[in-house]
Amino acid sequence: RPLLISVSRKSFLRNITGKAPADSGPASLAAELFAIRQGADYIRTHAPGPLRDALRVMKALDR
Repeated sequence: RPLLISVSRKSFLRNITGKAPADSGPASLAAELFAIRQGADYIRTHAPGPLRDALRVMKALDR
């Protein structure tokens, strides 16, 4: 079954970092990349551009 995950701007990230929702972009991106590494099929995000760029970098580094 496909797995959809949405961690962008979630309170657990604010609890970890102590940052406001508006400043949680890097934490959201890290959690999204972790979810992909763990097998998530789809990511719902508030920042598709940075996620796309990070995925490109991750794939290039994996080669």
